[in-house]
Amino acid sequence: MPTTSRLSAIQDWVATQVSPHRLKHIEGVAQTSGRLAKHFGLAVEKARLAAWLHDCAKELPRSEMKKWIRKAGFRLDASEERMPGLWHPHAGAAIALKKWGIRDNAVLEAVRCHTLGSPQMGPLAQVVFVSDFIEPGRRFEGVGTVRSLAGKNLRKAVLAKASMTIGFLFDKKMKVHPRLLETWNEFLDGK
Repeated sequence: MPTTSRLSAIQDWVATQVSPHRLKHIEGVAQTSGRLAKHFGLAVEKARLAAWLHDCAKELPRSEMKKWIRKAGFRLDASEERMPGLWHPHAGAAIALKKWGIRDNAVLEAVRCHTLGSPQMGPLAQVVFVSDFIEPGRRFEGVGTVRSLAGKNLRKAVLAKASMTIGFLFDKKMKVHPRLLETWNEFLDGK
């Protein structure tokens, strides 16, 4: 569990790694993750920590992201290799592990799964996955519906985010990573 001073150090460091626009998004995700974690009886500190780290590598050069991923021993799947926009969750988790010594699997999972989700992701990862989509700075059609769902049923909010993301990608004729489809399929069951 991070101490207040350690989280503060991470926040200060993240602020030096990203643009002001990205920092505002990260702050919104941290605020939303903390609120949702509290609502669902999860560790607020872990949710905020994962949120602060979720996009810490988003603006790094691809070569640096790859170095972090290799340093942590993480592997990208074949689809991710061809989609560099999906590297930053793995690089962010690698930074959490190797730079900050964070070994909490739930936190690392939340960072790694915040973009595509995962069929087996735990509640903390679900919180960050949804928070990344509904933080206060997000303004797009349908976000209010997902915000409302998030306060009632986390699994339904995960499904709504996955569904809307898949729809957006379809509309833009962009590739959909299989893990996002697997997440949608799993959460569609409503277990």
